[in-house]
Amino acid sequence: MNKQLGLVAGVLLASTSCFAADSFQVETSVYKANELLASPVMLVEEKQPAAISIGEGFSYEVKVTPQKENTAAIETSITLAGSYFTPSFVVEYGKQASFEIGENKVSILVTKSKS
Repeated sequence: MNKQLGLVAGVLLASTSCFAADSFQVETSVYKANELLASPVMLVEEKQPAAISIGEGFSYEVKVTPQKENTAAIETSITLAGSYFTPSFVVEYGKQASFEIGENKVSILVTKSKS
């Protein structure tokens, strides 16, 4: 009986580790009128929002949702000097992506963390 319980417990532990969420390193650079304002680097768990604030003029939230083997959907919320925007896009791991809204530019690099 103890041997069967041990076997069942081992299978359960192995199966839960297979479903563990991935984590990602997200490197972001935020510019206003070509001036670098912030460059946070965050470790983000899959499908879980992570947020950071710097001073009163900058706050940033990002969520990473894996898509195909080498890409992820990115959802962001950015408050920058009174402006608020929420861009969403798909990135390829290890390749920098960027977007511009008016004089604001954001570049982002997502890499999958080693498990």
